[in-house]
This record gives sequence, C-alpha cells and structure tokens, in this order.
Amino acid sequence: MVVGSLQSALTRSTVRRTAAPTRQVTCMAKKGKQVRVIVTLECTEQKGSGIPGMSRYNTTKNRRNNPDRMEMMKYNKYLKKHTLHREIKK
Repeated sequence: MVVGSLQSALTRSTVRRTAAPTRQVTCMAKKGKQVRVIVTLECTEQKGSGIPGMSRYNTTKNRRNNPDRMEMMKYNKYLKKHTLHREIKK
C-alpha cells in the first residue's frame, strides 16, 4: 500500500502538463491590395456655386469590376437637388 501510494506520487510529480498548443489562424485573402475599397464621392456642381458646405458620400466599389473613377447621381442637401458626384482621391 505504501509502495503503491509512493509510486503514484512519483508519477504525478514527474508528469508535466503542457499548455494546449496555440493554433495559428491563416487568412485566405491576400494582404496586398484589396478588391473592395471605400471611396468618397464629392459633388461637382457645388464647387463653383459659392454655397458653403460640401456634399460628400462614402461608398464601396469593386476594383475589378469598376477600375475607373465612379460617378453617380446623388442628392445634395445644400443645393436641394440631385447632382453628379464623382470619386475623389483621399
């Protein structure tokens, strides 16, 4: 009985528990240029009108499908009408 308890005490002390290995998560997407980007659209008619404020919208576009600059008719709250908005550089 003493030998058995001594033996189990030795095996408990010699067995080391190691932490579970951390799992590295890898992404399938490329880290370079992303396909879908956020762009800013700015009103083209308001620049020369002299009215204070600037109508800007943020949207996303797919670089593969729309490589050129984006143009959309959006509502301008300062001019109170729909105007042409073009993509600007950030």
